[in-house]
Amino acid sequence: MPITSGQVSVGTVATPIDTTDNMPWQLQIANNDNSATVFVGGPGVTPATGMAVQKLEHQIFPMNPLDRMYCVSTQTGHTISFLKITKLR
Repeated sequence: MPITSGQVSVGTVATPIDTTDNMPWQLQIANNDNSATVFVGGPGVTPATGMAVQKLEHQIFPMNPLDRMYCVSTQTGHTISFLKITKLR
């Protein structure tokens, strides 16, 4: 299983996590901020519509081929880490 990782700086506009795949994959998102929540969802995600990932918490998402996850915060300069695990058939 190929594994990649990285970090993304999130602000008040929906920001794509810079990863996708042609195969089924798993995405783990960690909120590195110790004071604020990050919100995840589709390209139109907002703090009011996204799923919350609380400060210093993480979530795991099963992803289909070509899916993309977006993040948004109520502040600028919010750092998240991600781990992508591609599932080989």
